[in-house]
Amino acid sequence: MRRKSFLVLACSMTLILAIYITGCGQQETTSTTTTLPAAQMITLSGALASGTISSAGVRCSAAAPDYQVIAINSETGQTYYASTDSSGNFSIAVPPGDSYEISLIDSNSNYFGPVVMLGDASSSEVVMGVTPSGDTDFGQIVLDSSKSMAKPTSEPAAIADPSDTALASNGIPKGAGNYGKTQLTGISTREGSEMDKDGIPNLFDADEDNDGIRNGIASTPTASTVLSNTVEAVMLSSNIWANHGTTEHAQDIIAMRLHVIPLLGHESEIASVEAITVPATIKDVATIRHADSLGSPLNYPAEGSLWKNDGYQLYKTTTLPKEQWIVSVAPHAIMSVGDIFTIRVHYTGGGYQDFFITTSYVLTDWSKIVTYNSTSMPTNEGTSQNPVTFSASSLNIEFSKPLDEDGNILNGLSYSIRCATSQYDAGAGRYLVPSNVTETRVADPGSGTLTFTISTITAETYYVTPVAESADGQRNGEEVWFKKI
Repeated sequence: MRRKSFLVLACSMTLILAIYITGCGQQETTSTTTTLPAAQMITLSGALASGTISSAGVRCSAAAPDYQVIAINSETGQTYYASTDSSGNFSIAVPPGDSYEISLIDSNSNYFGPVVMLGDASSSEVVMGVTPSGDTDFGQIVLDSSKSMAKPTSEPAAIADPSDTALASNGIPKGAGNYGKTQLTGISTREGSEMDKDGIPNLFDADEDNDGIRNGIASTPTASTVLSNTVEAVMLSSNIWANHGTTEHAQDIIAMRLHVIPLLGHESEIASVEAITVPATIKDVATIRHADSLGSPLNYPAEGSLWKNDGYQLYKTTTLPKEQWIVSVAPHAIMSVGDIFTIRVHYTGGGYQDFFITTSYVLTDWSKIVTYNSTSMPTNEGTSQNPVTFSASSLNIEFSKPLDEDGNILNGLSYSIRCATSQYDAGAGRYLVPSNVTETRVADPGSGTLTFTISTITAETYYVTPVAESADGQRNGEEVWFKKI
């Protein structure tokens, strides 16, 4: 049975990435690794080396250690992996008879690229998959960083899967180098672990169906399937609710969470959860965050402490309606599309499963009010301490759409305005976020900004927040206060 796992890892908004908790976004694709009895397995082995892939051939220059080699079942998305040793050698145990695509993760926990099995430098279509029936040694596999791909020096033609192909330009899969983010002409979707034939497996593809919308924005990616008898979902979520005029950088106000959710009735089978690989951009700087919505996790570390000092652990919740293992961190750095977390779930009966979460989009922007009543929004007013004042009988709001990691308007979102009157807290010296807020959908005409009119009657202070939301519940917005005089 295929179960969806929600991700939020490149949210954004940022929505950076949305989950079950209001205001959070989900992202990232996940897949799992599973160990079967040795008698049922065969071995895929080889040695990675850096080098060049060109019309002159495939040439290696030096061993490539510190990579993870991922074998992905072409039909189910099930993953199996191993790390290379100091000489670049690897050995992966997989079930025989299935078709596999091979991909690589580098030492910074970032997706490197796919391994092309057949196809020369002039090919417009290349073979990605292999169907080994017994132990297989690929020999040397050369990584060409200039092409974001790898290729064996000796093509495994005897076991190549001719049905598993990708469109290519001069022998380079069209998705290589941009993590599949670019919408490509001539690509149609198909079933399996590589939907759009761009050469990037769904697990690592930021736009797996080639519709121009980042995974997780319009719908949950198909690769976010957890194949486990114990775990229902593994996800990365985050959100930003920014105060107007904030001078803080997105990476410092992002609330990013990792979640592991057990299947109902299997909660007691999980002993502990940890991230065994964390993207290099945040691993040394991410700090622990606390929020009431975390569910009072057991032994949760002190707020503001470095996540690495706690061994990148996740913690068991005690008060949420559905038990999970969770951690919330402030990343203090902006991740990149293709950044990967490896989440290890340890079981009470012994053994573990590993789950990959891939960042498919990263937003460092959020919807903002641009003008009110045809007046440009000031930067030093509109806060909870200093609302913008106006005297008109209505408040006409123009607000922007959030941008993606490339600076383009993010497609696939819907929009709304949250509004309510706000009370002043004399002790805190500011206006409050109201507990009862009315949220109204805003029609999207397709332009870069949207408009909405709030009819005001009495002289009150109003809390107003434009919201950008994905189809799977990811949300972000800028909180602003207006005072009618």
